[in-house]
Amino acid sequence: MTSHTTGRNKDYNMRLIDTLYNQVPAFTDIFDEETWYIFVGCFVAGTIVVTFILSRFITLKPVD
Repeated sequence: MTSHTTGRNKDYNMRLIDTLYNQVPAFTDIFDEETWYIFVGCFVAGTIVVTFILSRFITLKPVD
């Protein structure tokens, strides 16, 4: 592989990364302080509910 091809691939990779970076919203674009706490609270509550429901259907048996 020549250095010209490597340079072209590197340039393409950097342009691809820049394009993807510009398309993905930043954390601060999605959340402010209040919405972050609401999200975390709902996520924790949902995790607890799902864990409780799954614990009714999944039982661990000791190995003999």
